[in-house]
Amino acid sequence: MTAKLPLIAAAALALAGCGSSRVYGPGTDAVDVLGLQTARDNGTLTAQVQIQNPDDEPLQLRYRFTWVDGLGRPVGQGSPTDTLQTLSLAPLERRYITAPAPSADCADFQIYLQEWELD
Repeated sequence: MTAKLPLIAAAALALAGCGSSRVYGPGTDAVDVLGLQTARDNGTLTAQVQIQNPDDEPLQLRYRFTWVDGLGRPVGQGSPTDTLQTLSLAPLERRYITAPAPSADCADFQIYLQEWELD
């Protein structure tokens, strides 16, 4: 029984590492990413990312989902989720960002975050 404990801890660390590598871009320091998850509905993957503005000032973000197949190759380039979307977060606001995969070939996602200043 005790031999399983190190394996469980190693698996948890591996999963934590995978999640953090799925978030990238110059906006990653501006926002707190609280959770990443996927769900399959009728064979199509949907991504959900929970974020929070940690500051007491409003925050403007741009984000984009990138989808990959089981081998890590990009899927759905040019799809609606592959274009930059804008998002405003009030001070300390939490929000979920969701996006459906562009095809059933998608196995995972990455999300690009960019802090954005209004002119």
